[in-house]
Amino acid sequence: MPYTELAALLTAGEVGTLQVEDGGGRLVGSLKTPLPDGASRVSATLPSRAVSLQDLERWGAAGTVVEVSSSDPNRSASQWLQAFLLLSAVGVVGFVFYRQSSVAMGHRFQATAPSRQLTMQSVGGAREAQADLGDVIAFLRDPQRFRAVGARCPKGVLLVGPPGTGKTLLARAVAGEAGVPVIVAAGSDFNEMYVGVGAGRVRTLARRAREQAPCIVFIDEFDSLGGRRGRPNRSGEEEVTLNQLLVEMDGMGGNEGVVWMAATNREDMLDPAVRRPGRFDRVVEVPLPTAADRLEILRIHAEQSPLGDDVDLERLAQLTVGHSGAELANLLNEAAIVAVQDDETHIHARHIEAARDKILLGRIRSGVVVSDDERRLIAIHEAGHAVVGLVACPEDRLHKVTIEPRGRSLGAAHFAPEADRHLYPRHYLEGIIAKALGGRAAELVFLGEEHVTSGAGSDLVQATSIARRMVAEFGMSSEVGLMSADPSAHGGHLSAQFQSRIDTAVHKLLEAQMKRAEELVRQYQGAVQAIADALLAHDVVVAADIHALAEEHGVPLSPLNAGTRERDLVVA
Repeated sequence: MPYTELAALLTAGEVGTLQVEDGGGRLVGSLKTPLPDGASRVSATLPSRAVSLQDLERWGAAGTVVEVSSSDPNRSASQWLQAFLLLSAVGVVGFVFYRQSSVAMGHRFQATAPSRQLTMQSVGGAREAQADLGDVIAFLRDPQRFRAVGARCPKGVLLVGPPGTGKTLLARAVAGEAGVPVIVAAGSDFNEMYVGVGAGRVRTLARRAREQAPCIVFIDEFDSLGGRRGRPNRSGEEEVTLNQLLVEMDGMGGNEGVVWMAATNREDMLDPAVRRPGRFDRVVEVPLPTAADRLEILRIHAEQSPLGDDVDLERLAQLTVGHSGAELANLLNEAAIVAVQDDETHIHARHIEAARDKILLGRIRSGVVVSDDERRLIAIHEAGHAVVGLVACPEDRLHKVTIEPRGRSLGAAHFAPEADRHLYPRHYLEGIIAKALGGRAAELVFLGEEHVTSGAGSDLVQATSIARRMVAEFGMSSEVGLMSADPSAHGGHLSAQFQSRIDTAVHKLLEAQMKRAEELVRQYQGAVQAIADALLAHDVVVAADIHALAEEHGVPLSPLNAGTRERDLVVA
């Protein structure tokens, strides 16, 4: 019957028992007095959840016994669906975690067979580092000879040096020379968002190393794992991971025959406990290669590339002062790419020259349109660098001057040291500052103070950086004296007064060198103008032509530059 009729019977007290089913969506009543047609049970359908607690109390007060059925098929199905989705989500998360912690771990820290390793013949330079690592190689080859005299192999070897100097190659070469497998890992392999995963991976690494003993464990970018504990922004998980590594290296698990090697270029970031004897107890410096080392590295890489007869590797080694092994390999690779683009089968000197310019100065931006006025200004700016550099910094040899737009610059005067330099005299550093300010000095002399441009922005950065180091680190200022600006020498921070003295001294030094550069430009104004005209005519002027123009206008040249023709990689 309709709900209105059933409601009237409920209000009149004619319903003896009322059953509320389907969450209030259906009412079934047993009548005290049958209807005229003889029916004693009636029902009515309502919207879902239409019956409230007040309705139940009102019907009960009218003398009706109200029974609420707990069976709700829709709700039961919904609950089962929610439970299924929840279990599915838990299963997916568990599967992902299992893959990361178990299955993926099966592919981590796999030992590389000795047959796949390098040898010391494949590593150029680093003679001192190779000598230090010779003890490790000898021990892994014949440990009994060392044990007979009570000697033990260094537990850990820390390779420290600038990027690209061959630290990873040395580790692989040690394993190859010793004929033992090596397990390679990176410091970032142990850093995870899950608690305990990093420490677990360290235990896994140590266990596999003991299973493969004798072997080498090499951890690259070690500073991300062995960083100083307690420093800001270091998480507790990283602390636990490092603690586990230190425990594993202590030898409690029987690490006989396992040599730990690590490489970093940020030794100052390492925790002091890492360096103590019994852990990484030998530090091997891997510095930038010397001229002899660079020649050896170039010859190793040149074996893979056909070189033309005009390529002089000895001269190239002298010109690449400060280059790491990786940079030298990249130089030859870029030269090979240039040779392919020229449809050549051999790498010639011009290809190496083009690759060197591309790396140092950037690719030529052919789409940049420079007006005639700007070209003249750029030419004067670069000519100022060249003339001031020839006089104020004679220790560096001029390579070339260009006003071709390359990379982020619109021109460059390229100087290069002729030999490796380890100590820098005060006059040399002052000459570099004057050379850097030579472009702005030329703008002042030729254009006036009102027409100087933003072209000296990077020059000012270089000059300021060198001047600040002279004042704050090298003690080359009478205003500051011999006080160092290293925070560790001042208890962690510098006073405001000391910083003000440094700023004043830096400003005074820059002003003095700017005055010097301006005087040189005025004195040799004819040479600056002649070099600028040559740049406007040819875009690129090599050192031989610069020297000739400078000599014509009375510019004194050092023995390094005087009377020399272009001895660089390419003949103009």
